[in-house]
Amino acid sequence: MRRDPIRAAHTDGDTLARFPGVDVLITGDYFRSVSYPNIDRANGGTLNGMLDGLGRTIRLAGPNTKSIPGHGPTVDRAGVTAHRDMLLAVCDRVAQLVKQAKTAQEVIAAKPTADYDSRIEQPAQTSERFIKPTLR
Repeated sequence: MRRDPIRAAHTDGDTLARFPGVDVLITGDYFRSVSYPNIDRANGGTLNGMLDGLGRTIRLAGPNTKSIPGHGPTVDRAGVTAHRDMLLAVCDRVAQLVKQAKTAQEVIAAKPTADYDSRIEQPAQTSERFIKPTLR
């Protein structure tokens, strides 16, 4: 097993555990296959750290690699990639709303996660928790 620190993703203490002999990656809470990302800013989490951690996971994953998230079912490389792409898409939407001088409440009311909500457990709760850190 190899451990790689993932700096400032979910928190400032995330770790990626690699098991090359069995082609498995364990991500902990910086990747959740059933919810929006949880960037815990109070404990050192950042959007860029989250993107870096997901990017590293994708780069290390081969076509048959299983990624075990902190929450949710095991996925393959495509599942982690889809999660990262969703994060980028929502961030782009939020950035456009911020450029329009929308308030945080107006950004949340615009529902920039709407087309992903059906794939997420508890979308109303986790959507707002996900969007707020991207506003800073």
